Amino acid sequence: MKEQQIAATLRRLRAGRTGDEVFRATDITPSKLSRIESGHVRPKPNDIRLLCGFYGADAATTERLVQQAKAAREPQWWTQYVGGDGWSEALQHHLELETEATRIESWMIDLVPGLLQTNDYVRALIDGRPDVDPDQLERRLELRAARRARVERGDLSVWVVLGETVLHQTVGGSRTLAAQLRYLTELKAVTVQVMPFSAGAHPGLGTSFHLMHFADWPTMAYQDTLTRGLYQDDAEAVAAHESTMSHIRAAALSPRESRERLLSRAEQLEGRASC
Repeated sequence: MKEQQIAATLRRLRAGRTGDEVFRATDITPSKLSRIESGHVRPKPNDIRLLCGFYGADAATTERLVQQAKAAREPQWWTQYVGGDGWSEALQHHLELETEATRIESWMIDLVPGLLQTNDYVRALIDGRPDVDPDQLERRLELRAARRARVERGDLSVWVVLGETVLHQTVGGSRTLAAQLRYLTELKAVTVQVMPFSAGAHPGLGTSFHLMHFADWPTMAYQDTLTRGLYQDDAEAVAAHESTMSHIRAAALSPRESRERLLSRAEQLEGRASC
């Protein structure tokens, strides 16, 4: 994420200057400049200073970019969990975006979003996936708990709308789902709405998606696929997702009604489990 922020700012600052002009002034080759501006490499702070000096950037902008470059080159918190076989670059990219986000809005048709999943719920999901190495289970649980901690601390605000299917898809059995639903009602930084079956047709049918909001970066729309996430940051696509999310929230139960629905369903499941 920091590389992308740096890249976008440097592209704007370069304006109409050619790669050859930049090379003559800074000794940064056009190919290296291209990799920096595409976010494919982590620029060195000295490269940032050279480019900003040539572009005539003000001191505040230069210092901000230098600090971002330094931060981008530091080890990230998730490196203790992610790495080696079975851990994709796509996951690392998502973790970087998630860490930078200040608020996430989610519309989920049939699952609780990953950030809000309890360990037992996660364990049941992983057990149901033949493509995940069982030896990775504990590391994945630790990673999920570390991600969830940001929400529990209130560092990341989340607004999620759940299709009522989520309340009936008994992932892990009745006890596990009941505990998961109760957990959703206990998070202070999380607003939960339930889209009831009675809502009928609405704009969210057919696909789940997320909106990731950042302090100093445009909002990004995100969707899960079977192999990797699909990220969209162009204004038109993001606006379409934001509009759809607004309609979804309007059609769903209110947060108070949703909390009552979650707790009622949890009680039903607990009663079934005790029989």
